[in-house]
Amino acid sequence: MAIVSVQRTEKYGAPDVRASIDLHFEALGIENDLRPGMTVTIKPNLLAARHPEQATTTHPAVIGAVASWLRDRGIDRITVADSPGGVYSQGNLKAVYESGGYNALKDIAELNLDTGYQSVKCPEGFVSTGFNIINPVLKADYIINIAKLKTHGLTTVTGGVKNLFGVIPGLQKPEWHFKYPNIDDFSRMLIELALVVRPQVTLIDAVETMEGNGPLNGKPRHLGLTFCSRDIFAQDYYASKLMGIEPEAAPILRQALKMGLFLSDKITVTGFGAAPADPPYQLPESISRNNSHSFLARSASALITRIYCAVPKIDTEKCKGCGKCAESCPMKIITIHNKTAGMSTKKCISCFCCQEMCPFDAVKISHRWRLPRI
Repeated sequence: MAIVSVQRTEKYGAPDVRASIDLHFEALGIENDLRPGMTVTIKPNLLAARHPEQATTTHPAVIGAVASWLRDRGIDRITVADSPGGVYSQGNLKAVYESGGYNALKDIAELNLDTGYQSVKCPEGFVSTGFNIINPVLKADYIINIAKLKTHGLTTVTGGVKNLFGVIPGLQKPEWHFKYPNIDDFSRMLIELALVVRPQVTLIDAVETMEGNGPLNGKPRHLGLTFCSRDIFAQDYYASKLMGIEPEAAPILRQALKMGLFLSDKITVTGFGAAPADPPYQLPESISRNNSHSFLARSASALITRIYCAVPKIDTEKCKGCGKCAESCPMKIITIHNKTAGMSTKKCISCFCCQEMCPFDAVKISHRWRLPRI
């Protein structure tokens, strides 16, 4: 039986967030896990250098409340660690910490600047053979995964499972998109990564969330909730339901259900009884427009479904030529010329990494007929 703790958390003021953390951890018995001298790594969503009010990254108030809760129980070896999009470097980490308001946490937690990683083998029976994982996660005795609830152009929903993709160092992430261009295969990889990392507890910051073209360029939406669970898959399932998004429409959850990693009718919700969002969360263009053509998927052949594709398109009026899209493209089909990005979609795998990492919302989505890749 999976337990998902839900608490009404209307704002990021310290008393409000800390009260919710107290209730979450009490409901799940987290204090019983702690022992003197242990090292705890808190893994937030630090996708890019964005301000907290943009609802892109895990709010620092949530991280601070968890760190202070740990310190109140004698845990003082606390590290905050993530690998943002782009190059995994100290300079990039410092920029993300500063923009995200994380420097205010320096007195209660260490902000990781170790950019090393190690290879970890996967158990027998996994499709993936192994992962390179950042050092602070591997060195931890206890991992608290703190995600940001958002829609996502590729995976529809990003919660606890997708947040763990951030343990892969920097620009090694596009390599996984290249290796698994099919969304179901990519989702299976993310699930296997979550099973390797195995955070002891996952929190979801759903006070201010994101809808539309997430995870970077969507619109903030207030939900006023926080979630907490030891079962990362059951929690993501419940969070998706509250967004008004059917979990089976989210590839990660569809795969997790198929693999029998949780049972949807064996989830116990404790705390605040929340109702699904009304109206449901706006989906990304890459998905919502595709849904408008769902009759094709139902009535046409598999080939037709494959070649009517959502593909990225550069809005040249918004593009600043920063190169973030080219840097993140696993197929290396984006070039910068005269301070403007350009791409050929012939080899595009529709991973939307370019859209995800564009800081100027200059990557749009179009739908077109395209010959299948050979």
